[in-house]
Parts: sequence; C-alpha cells; structure tokens
Amino acid sequence: MQMLAAMRSALSLAQHGIGICGHNPSVGCVILNSDMQLVSSARTGYNGRPHAEQIALKNCSSTINGGTAFVTLEPCAHNYKTTSCASLIVNSGIKKVYIACLDPDKRTSGKGISILKKGGLEVFLGMYESTAKDLNRGFFSRIIRERPQVALKVASSLDGKIANPNGNSKWITGELARRHGHMQRATHDAVLVGINTVLKDNPTLTCRIEGLEKQSPIRIIVDSALSIPLACNLIKTLDKTPVYIWTSKKSDENKKDQLNKLGVNIIELTQDKAQKLVLLEGLHILANIGINNLLVEGGGKVAASLLSKDLIDKLFLYRSGVFLGGDSISSVSKLDIQKISLEKKFLRFSSRELEDDIFEEWKNVDLDKFF
Repeated sequence: MQMLAAMRSALSLAQHGIGICGHNPSVGCVILNSDMQLVSSARTGYNGRPHAEQIALKNCSSTINGGTAFVTLEPCAHNYKTTSCASLIVNSGIKKVYIACLDPDKRTSGKGISILKKGGLEVFLGMYESTAKDLNRGFFSRIIRERPQVALKVASSLDGKIANPNGNSKWITGELARRHGHMQRATHDAVLVGINTVLKDNPTLTCRIEGLEKQSPIRIIVDSALSIPLACNLIKTLDKTPVYIWTSKKSDENKKDQLNKLGVNIIELTQDKAQKLVLLEGLHILANIGINNLLVEGGGKVAASLLSKDLIDKLFLYRSGVFLGGDSISSVSKLDIQKISLEKKFLRFSSRELEDDIFEEWKNVDLDKFF
C-alpha cells in the first residue's frame, strides 16, 4: 500500500507540471528511505529543467541508503549538460526503483532501465502505467506520431450551437465554465483558432486567470489568405506570447513581410486540391518546435477540417441549458457525411457540473492504439 501511495503521489506531482515543462514530459519523483519514510519528492522544473529526479535527489531531507524511488517515467539515459538521471540514481544509494512507464524517446527508451540494472538496482516497471501514459499523452504523441495531441474545445448550447445567427456568442456558458476553459489554456502548449474567430471576436487567446498569465500558450492562427488585421489584439500582445500564422504560399508577400517585422512567425503550408491548407503539415511543424499539447478553440471550419482528417484526439465540451435553433451557428461546419454510421468515434471518460453548465471530456477511440 505504501508503494502504491508513493506512485500516486508521484503522478499527482507530475499532473501539476502539465503545461509548464516546455517540450519535456512532466515527471514526478518520490523517494522513500529504507524504512519507507518520505525523504524527498519533486516534479520536473519550469521549461523542463531540472528533471524531477535531479531535484528530488538534491533536496533529500536525510540519508537514502537502501531507499526506493518512484518515478512516473523512465529516468533519462542521455547526458545533456548534466549527468543522466539514471546515473544519478545509481550513485545515490537508492536500491529499488519503481517506474510507471518507458520513455518513448529513443535516446532513453529501455536504456535508462539498463543503466539502473547494470548499477545493481532492482527495477520494477508498470505500476500505474496507463495513468502515467495518459498524463503525458501529448509528449508520447509528439515522439511517436510526430504531432501534438490535439484537443478541441467547444462551448455550445444544448443543440450544439456556438453563436446566434448574428454571430453573437457572449455568453453561452456561465462564468465558472469560462474560467475552467481558461485553465485549459494554461495546461496546453499552444492554442489554435481560425481567422474568422479573430475577425469576429478579436481575442488575445492568453490565460487570464490571476497567477497563471505566464502559462499562456503559443497562439496559432489558420489564415490561408493572410487576412489578419495588423491592429488586432493578437498582434498588440506579441510581447506576452508568440503568434504563429499558418498561411498559403500564395498569400500576400508584402503582408508577410509586415508581419515578420512585427515579430509574427509565418508558416507556409501546402494546399490540397480543394485549396485548403494541409493542417497535418502544420501539426508536424509544431512537433518539431516541441509542442506536445494543442488546444483548438475557435472556428467551425477548422474543427470540421481536423475532424474530417481524424486529427482530433480529445474533446472538451461545455454545454449550457439553452437552445439557439437551426439558424444559429454550429460548432462544426459541413463534414460531407454521406451516410450515418453508428460506430462510435469518441468515448466519454469524464463529466462534471460547473454551476448550471455541464463539462464533458471525450477521447478518440483509436487513441490508445498508438501508445
């Protein structure tokens, strides 16, 4: 029981680091002495450094000779500026290590465990493995699929509408649901919207919860024609967090130069036969710059494009108790579905009340097969 509780504590620590560890996974580490008493615990540092094991070993309150470490991800095996975590553990006096899951990074995968075993330590793999993988699903996705985990956030009426016929969406859900939605920004590395959302709402897309402002995600705009106004709030807040624009290679070169000079990152994507941007290409680019978790917030067209290509891994649905009617704007644009399939594509795995609203999390049924 003590061992299970120790790993649960390590997982809880790792959970608190989601969204602030940069391209690195958020890892939790708990160390017990030979009497199974807690001597140290830590999670991965801000922007991914130092690693959880390094911090925990440095801050031990007493000797750990003969102790046990509980780590949510295989300790790293590669030396980068400092000694690898696996080697640090070997030299620490720890005798047993419980590891929740292997690291998918080829620099470490299996090698960290090998270092521990060669150092004479007992290693146990698989305690709360599925929980640990779920926790860092974005990191696993970036390494294995070469794209971030993509979550679609929708705030809608009971009939799936996100705005009235005039485009007014303030406010479908209540204040608590909106604040909860801002928390999603704090736990994702990047947020993506379509250009219509920018033109209609003029958002900043930052996290406006007091104390979490520095956890605002990178902002990405899908704008094939480069229609973004130079005076919009996204441009005005470039000093807060970066802005990337996905556009076509054919969009206005002068506008690209203007935006580049302002500090906007212009990413040119290929267009398909229908002249739509190839969003998967953009996702691969995000993976290359270290984005693990992407939150898609705005635009029925963007949502439809991602859903039609099976690029949505999770859904965050906020539903209020109102009906807006058939002439209102739907959360997802036309999907060109020819016949109804009863095969489920998403499964609900959590639900909770947020005052008068309901929040649901859904997971793509195919997600687990990749990991």
